[in-house]
Amino acid sequence: MSKTTDRVRGLALDVTDEHKSQAAAVLARLARRYAEEAPGAPVDDFAFTVRVGAQAYDETGRSLAGAHKIVAALVREHAPSREGAACGPFAAGLLDGARALGWSDADNEPVIPRHPVPGPRESDESGRVPAPRPEQAVAAR
Repeated sequence: MSKTTDRVRGLALDVTDEHKSQAAAVLARLARRYAEEAPGAPVDDFAFTVRVGAQAYDETGRSLAGAHKIVAALVREHAPSREGAACGPFAAGLLDGARALGWSDADNEPVIPRHPVPGPRESDESGRVPAPRPEQAVAAR
């Protein structure tokens, strides 16, 4: 049974580095979207609010545990003013906000290094077990 003094989930949480990283990713994604869609069109305030909420929800693992509220608040805090702004300059301001939270263009590099995969091995007639490599076949004789 909950008490009135219990902490409400998602409301009294501190901002962590993970939240800042997620907010920076949301800002960068929104900047790309605004730059690609219609750079000369005016920014719609309602559409921006909806996009921030949807992207924050997606970035935090599609969970209603409360982190999306913190991330969305950080995004709105670091976003430029929407009054009379066109999408192109607004996208540049969003990117500046993402950089202020620690995002960089190098963040899009793959984390796991890619190594070349060796070619297919020759198999025996049944196709089930790979045949020994030529250097192994000579050593077995």
